[in-house]
Amino acid sequence: MRSLASGFVAKILMGLLVLSFAVWGIADIFSNFGRGAIATVGDTEIDARDYQSQLVLEVNALSNQLGRRLTPAQTSAFGLPTQVLGRMISEATLNDMAKDFNMGLSSEELAKVIATEPAFQFSGRFDRNQMNLMLRNAGTTEDRYVLSREALETRKQLSESLTGKTTVPNAALKVFNTFTYEQRDIDYIALQEDDLGEIEEPTDEALQTYFDANKIQFRAPEYRSFVVLKLEPGDIMDASAVTDEDAKIYYETASSRFVQPEKRQMQQILFGTREEAEAASEKIKNGASFDDIVNERNLSMEDVNFGLLTKEQITDPAAAEAIYSLDEGAVSDVIEGRFGFLILRNAKIEPQQASPFDEIKDQLKAEIAAERASGEVLGIFDKVEDERAGGATLKEVSDKFNLPLREVSAISKTGELETGEKITDLPEQETLLSSVFDNEIDYEADPIDIGSTGFAWFNVTDIIPDRDRTLDEVRDDVVSAWKAEERRTRNAAKAEEILAEIKAGKSLDAVASDRDLTKQTATDITRRGGADLPTPVVEKAFEGPRDSKTTAVNGTTQYVLQVVDVTEPDFSPDALQLENVRSTLNRNFGTDLLGQLSSAKLRELEYTINEPLLQQIVNGSN
Repeated sequence: MRSLASGFVAKILMGLLVLSFAVWGIADIFSNFGRGAIATVGDTEIDARDYQSQLVLEVNALSNQLGRRLTPAQTSAFGLPTQVLGRMISEATLNDMAKDFNMGLSSEELAKVIATEPAFQFSGRFDRNQMNLMLRNAGTTEDRYVLSREALETRKQLSESLTGKTTVPNAALKVFNTFTYEQRDIDYIALQEDDLGEIEEPTDEALQTYFDANKIQFRAPEYRSFVVLKLEPGDIMDASAVTDEDAKIYYETASSRFVQPEKRQMQQILFGTREEAEAASEKIKNGASFDDIVNERNLSMEDVNFGLLTKEQITDPAAAEAIYSLDEGAVSDVIEGRFGFLILRNAKIEPQQASPFDEIKDQLKAEIAAERASGEVLGIFDKVEDERAGGATLKEVSDKFNLPLREVSAISKTGELETGEKITDLPEQETLLSSVFDNEIDYEADPIDIGSTGFAWFNVTDIIPDRDRTLDEVRDDVVSAWKAEERRTRNAAKAEEILAEIKAGKSLDAVASDRDLTKQTATDITRRGGADLPTPVVEKAFEGPRDSKTTAVNGTTQYVLQVVDVTEPDFSPDALQLENVRSTLNRNFGTDLLGQLSSAKLRELEYTINEPLLQQIVNGSN
């Protein structure tokens, strides 16, 4: 067990020691696990429940980033179980060190720290109900959180006492300043593959040689055939079973949904001062029209017309009240609005309109049927599971409950059929195909969740192993690949020829002239890049000193480069632009020191990992 831990513990970044408590939504993919210590470090035990809680937090965070729920297998593939356990072992090591130094904090101080936790605030103040809600969502209790937070704060004391005054030397800061802000001027020629013209057809011998060297590129993947049975509300809803009376009751209950509110076409002239607005209003009262004022102020109707708006859509409350108090065609007095003084015209009134029941009756019946079907899904799910437990095939279940059954023939794990067609419309396709390829023929696998309202069952019916294709099967693809490779090779060779010429003393201008190419110059380029050159090219340009010559490639373009000037930045240790760099380096220096100390301490301690319990939690088994 010790050897298992030693491989990854040394790789854990210690920067997570002072992490803030954060709360994420919790799902129960890791539940019903055994109690006890998942690992011990010296005299400190890492409780399995704490490990499970931390692991689920990490799983949820990554799931939210990816936009899909991770399975236990995917969780392991991302390395989350190892990362979380490694971090907790590092924390336990520091806890043990803190005990040796008799570090800790009083109950009063701990209470103050917890009371200032942002996640527990409501209306700007600590709220115990909010705290209990957050802890419940995080799958932990108040007692366990208090112990965990006390250990965290103690580790922070240890970290700050050992590394709080660590500062980076000015010499190191200067290196980072030069690396970050050094500027270069670069002459270059860009060679586009498309400029090479048409590539001739390969000879049979050349094509065969290329194919033999790249067979894996054209290898046929494993294909599988399966049937999938789907259950969603839309599969069982029956709008014909909804009566007109049911639809009428629903229509009357939710009548506000089917009413289009009144709208008014608001036209507005904005004035900078009340005096200007009052003068214009007086002209209108004496016979001038709203349009006359618009023209007088060199405005167009597009400038003043705000279109048909509901009262709620008008953001200026004073304008909303005024326009909805006017008759159609009427002009307002001066209104003091949010952004100045206004004169409004109500150009048109579109009355409130209710959609007639007969016009939307079918829509209402479909909504009612869908709602009823949602409530019936779980009942039918149980019936399907009972039928499967009794030995029924998915075809028999489909026939009995009139559920859609789909046959999928020879599909790869990426969703491509053996014919080359790409499939994208399978339910929860990525999860479904992953499960299909994890199970054998006729194995009764667990159903797949379709969102939060549906399920899918599948049965693998055939497996076609991956294999090498023959040249005749993929000749067109091989020819295209050969031409693409030949184009890259010839373009790279051309770049190397030019590089050899300028290294021999010929100027880039002369080479460009002789070859009918264009020499370009990128100025003031830093390692962070510039608009003229892509990142891979900039990286190559900073590999050598002034007057260095090299080539670089980005996509289908080869670059021949010459560094014509290098400008080192001014350096002042107190420069404002270096504050973030200094802070980061100080933090990293401290982290490295603490990490080395923790690793040395860990080597002294007796530690073990309960691997069976670890696998039990990760796999979500009972």
